[in-house]
Parts: sequence; C-alpha cells; structure tokens
Amino acid sequence: METIITIFTVLSMFMNLSQSTDSQYFYNADIEDGIVKTMYVYDYNGEGLTPKLACHYTYDLQGRLIEKEVCRWDMWTKEYCPDYKMELNYHLNGYDLTRSDWNKKEQDWTPSKDKAIYHIENEQLLSVSTIHRDIFGNYETNQLHIINSMDSHLLARQ
Repeated sequence: METIITIFTVLSMFMNLSQSTDSQYFYNADIEDGIVKTMYVYDYNGEGLTPKLACHYTYDLQGRLIEKEVCRWDMWTKEYCPDYKMELNYHLNGYDLTRSDWNKKEQDWTPSKDKAIYHIENEQLLSVSTIHRDIFGNYETNQLHIINSMDSHLLARQ
C-alpha cells in the first residue's frame, strides 16, 4: 500500500481536472520538467474566467510532496494572497499532515493546531490518527481510523 504523494500524483490530478468539461472551474498549471509547481484555478461565471486560487507545490529530493500553499485571489488588490498551507513530514511507515492558516495581521503562518498521522500498519492496513493541540500546547488524540485495503478481495492483483 503506497501512501506517498508524489510529483506524478499532483501531475495526474491536474491532467484529470483539466480534462473535465462539466465543471464551473478551469485549471492551468506551471509545469517545469514534468513537475507541477503552481496550479491556478479559475471560476467560470458564464461571461469569462475569474481567478480563484493559486496552489503552490514544493517537493523533496525524492519527488514527494512536502508542502502545498493555497493563495486566494483578492478582487481589490488584484493579487493572490496566502490563505493556508499543508505540510507533509515523511517517516519510515507513513507521514504526518499539518495545516496552518495565514494570519493577515501578523503576516505569518499560525502554528498548526491539528495533525493527521498516516501510518502503514502492514500491507493491508493504514491507520489515520487525528490529534489536536490544546491551549497549553499538548497534543491529544481526537480519532483513530483503521483503513483496510480491499486489495485482498480482488481476483487479480499486480
């Protein structure tokens, strides 16, 4: 069971989204050497396209996604402004996912309050723990999910 989000995952997501014809959103991407660096999302309002989001992707040396920063289009300033970012930290059997929001007043990212920990238990099981940081900075487990890969029920596997 592979849970790592790679360059190819992001590229295939863009290719699938850009092929959709029944969506109110349109997509364009800055692609360098086959790597999606930024994906732009536009809203179609019947008359034309309006910028909506810019998603910036950062990868590690192994081609794994380590950060996705989402910026929203500001109609008044006519520029993309930071909204939130997700960071992935990989470990031996999975990865941790955190989200930080942009603080306009401080002009900085807020410390992440929640964390999701994806852990490959074995070939068939993936556990997902969600934890929350309390006001004292201590993490407490909110939920634990065990996900069973249904590969074992397939007649033909790779």
